Amino acid sequence: MHIDLFRCVPKSSLMLLILGAARLSGAASADDPAAMLRSSIDEALSVAYSGHGNQNLPARVRPLLDKTFAFDLVTRQAMGPGWRQFSAADQRRIIDLFSELMIRTYSSRVVGTQRPKITLGAPVELAPDRREIPTRVTTPSSNEPISVVYRLIKLSTGWRIYDVLIEGVSFVANYRAQFDEIIQKGGAPAVIRTLEAKLAATTDSHT
Repeated sequence: MHIDLFRCVPKSSLMLLILGAARLSGAASADDPAAMLRSSIDEALSVAYSGHGNQNLPARVRPLLDKTFAFDLVTRQAMGPGWRQFSAADQRRIIDLFSELMIRTYSSRVVGTQRPKITLGAPVELAPDRREIPTRVTTPSSNEPISVVYRLIKLSTGWRIYDVLIEGVSFVANYRAQFDEIIQKGGAPAVIRTLEAKLAATTDSHT
């Protein structure tokens, strides 16, 4: 069953939840996921609340997110076991479409001018190359903090996000539940058609 992960999250903080781990350069942050996350929140806030609103926001945040998320891994996990059935060309196309859909979806939901407050908890080691970092997000419009947990993996290029849990619900697991049925019915072509249609819908809604 599909769960709308973001229905319970105030729109003013939606993009920030995704941007919250935007990468900053420097050896210290590259080696320390918590330092990277903590430092990069300022950069994320600057992008999301720059005074330009949603104008060209997807294009402005794309370079940031490409350095923050392990989009290949996120997409592969979201597709589940069916991913292995896809050709290399289909896999590349799906990664490109899925990452673009993520960016456009959350960019479209940035509203308001007041910045939320984010509190980071202590990192938890899941494996030698994996960490989980809990955060609490409080928006000016709500006194109830939102639980957002980032899961990061250490790659050759540094720490990258591979999943986000909002109020205990996994971003990756939520999408996998949706794509399982699509893959079973139509394989990679059906996934590509679905993603293209969703991207077209996001474009139409902003024209």
